[in-house]
Amino acid sequence: MKQITNVVDLLSFIELVKRKNKTIGFVPTMGSLHEGHDSLLRKCQNENDISIVSIYVNPSQFNCSNDFKNYPRNLDLDIKRLNKLNCDIVFSPSNYEISKIKDLEINLNLGNLDKLLEAEKRPGHFKGVTGIVSKLFKIIHPNKAYFGEKDLQQLLIIKKLSYQYFKDIKIISCETVRTSNGLAKSSRNKNLNSEEKLIAGVIYKVLNEVKKNKLIWNIKKAKEFVNSSFKKISLMNLEYFEVINSEKFSFIQETYTSRDCYAVIAVNIKNTRLIDNLKL
Repeated sequence: MKQITNVVDLLSFIELVKRKNKTIGFVPTMGSLHEGHDSLLRKCQNENDISIVSIYVNPSQFNCSNDFKNYPRNLDLDIKRLNKLNCDIVFSPSNYEISKIKDLEINLNLGNLDKLLEAEKRPGHFKGVTGIVSKLFKIIHPNKAYFGEKDLQQLLIIKKLSYQYFKDIKIISCETVRTSNGLAKSSRNKNLNSEEKLIAGVIYKVLNEVKKNKLIWNIKKAKEFVNSSFKKISLMNLEYFEVINSEKFSFIQETYTSRDCYAVIAVNIKNTRLIDNLKL
């Protein structure tokens, strides 16, 4: 595995790869890698000649300075992990290197994707996400890029970005990887102690209960169940729970039997914020 830290060296490598007509798969990350990232990389390796993983904690997508400060980082461990997984290239640029890549003028028509849920709770977050992803797409220009379904709203926005500005980059969505108790793998899980991780398994259990009862419950009943479930747990604070239509990214008001329905949730455990979703 080769570690590249500057844009010029990365561009030289990519030019060489493309001259040989090899395909490139790309996994953008903010590091603090876990089994979810492993699964993205393995899929990437299976479908491409060359695998590139980027590690960059992007300050522009954090709307809270404490969240940015507390985001778990361990570049040395991440590089060892990627090396064991036989990744071809890890790109770990500095802020200065990223600043050298010219910003694209992006004007996405996102509709509700830029108004509801994560967009509302984290103002400016998705502008930061699309800004950094567009820069990375611009210099790497992979054949395929891999994103986890856990961050559903982000995934849908990246698909819009690709469709409008990078039509020849195929966005591959990958299933959420979970622990044995159902907790979605996330870098932020490293901020939880063992008791909190155990308790956090309730999130997936609640989502599954909503799915199991979709032919019986209406939205009101589902929300009552979710609210009451989290009120019983003192360590957990429910930030939101909604059922959305993923095509229109709109809240469903009555029944939720459509195959495009997702239950989406955000929960705080002390100072750690966890999001999850389940297709219904």
